[in-house]
Amino acid sequence: MLLRRRMHALVGAYTRLGRFSGAVLVARGDRVLFTKGYGLASHEHDVPNTPATAFRIGSQTKLFTAIAILQLQERGGLGVHDPIGRHLPGFPRGDRVTLHHLLTNTSGIPDYVTTEGFTRVMGAPRTRRQLIDDFKHLTPLFEPGERMSYSNSGWVLLGEVIERVSGLTYDQYLHRHLFAPLAMHHTGLDDGRELVKGRASGYMSADGQVTPTPHLDNSNQDAAGALHSTVEDLYRCDRGRHRLLRSGSLAELVRPHVESDGTAYGYGCAVSPGRVESSGGTIGFVSISAGYESDDLFVTVLANVENAAFSDIERGLTAIARGEPYELPGGRVFVTVDPAVFDRHTGRYTMRYAGRTSIMDVTRDGDRLMVEVHGLARTELRPMSETRYFARMKGEVELDFRPDGKVTLNWAGRDVVASRE
Repeated sequence: MLLRRRMHALVGAYTRLGRFSGAVLVARGDRVLFTKGYGLASHEHDVPNTPATAFRIGSQTKLFTAIAILQLQERGGLGVHDPIGRHLPGFPRGDRVTLHHLLTNTSGIPDYVTTEGFTRVMGAPRTRRQLIDDFKHLTPLFEPGERMSYSNSGWVLLGEVIERVSGLTYDQYLHRHLFAPLAMHHTGLDDGRELVKGRASGYMSADGQVTPTPHLDNSNQDAAGALHSTVEDLYRCDRGRHRLLRSGSLAELVRPHVESDGTAYGYGCAVSPGRVESSGGTIGFVSISAGYESDDLFVTVLANVENAAFSDIERGLTAIARGEPYELPGGRVFVTVDPAVFDRHTGRYTMRYAGRTSIMDVTRDGDRLMVEVHGLARTELRPMSETRYFARMKGEVELDFRPDGKVTLNWAGRDVVASRE
């Protein structure tokens, strides 16, 4: 009872500050310690979030794509070290890029999501063929296997491989071989236009007000990030994964195959000693699921506000479950800054995380400082001082503009450095 009260107090504090809306679940082994919904799934219809609410889970989709590939390997339909040209004839460098390279983001294929202009086309439906045509002839970033650079493009290709090898659509395969066996009845793929019972809408939150996010047609995420799910279904997957894969395949799924910028990566998940994380961020939604081997702990946080403090909440819930120190959140204090100061910070910056280089444009718009990371919507940088700012984009971001022309970002709990070009 005390554990549940502490967890509720933590998540409730974030909710009251406008820093969370969604659902959480904490479990140890077969016992659910705490689960609850917070905020509204639909502000327009005053529908509350519950543990049964379905949220877009973004890149958590990649874990399910990886499981499907390993299943097909177990059944003899493919091998993870197959060149992709064996399954996708005619794809550039198809004799050198392997499925393993796609699964570990080491293919060198540029990420179509971070290309300039993606946000201008993301609302229109596109076929997988159109997505692939957008990136297949882009100049490779490096030779296959040379290093890691996070790329949604590779996961779109894996979705195509699943369809060609299985003879089923990606959606059909996942339902038949992953979701149905684990009774994950509220997980699936949709085009964003059909009615899905219990599905949350996506928002941005600012100063206690929420606004709907721009439309992202789900076809633009495909096997890289198009699934929706619930905290209850993700817990079912965590407990039942051994029913989907043999022990050897499970070990390959969570083995640290590659490391870059302090992040070790398995197949569709980040791994560190004793911890496996699957996280996602997409327009209007952020999410994280983390499993801890030593005490069989599972924590998942799904949010339908794009700037939710999802990683902070996961860490806090984990600390409470383990009897470790934690802090309740506080509100941020914003200040008024002479707009002339903003001119010192404007420019184009490059930053790298998980091996992927991203472009960040900082511009002045009258008396506001704005930021746009390619692949994300443009948003305001709100001053906490003349050099420290806060932004809402795929989680909470705090930025410190340094005298040396670099920017230190704390992005959803992760430290990143951006350099001005």
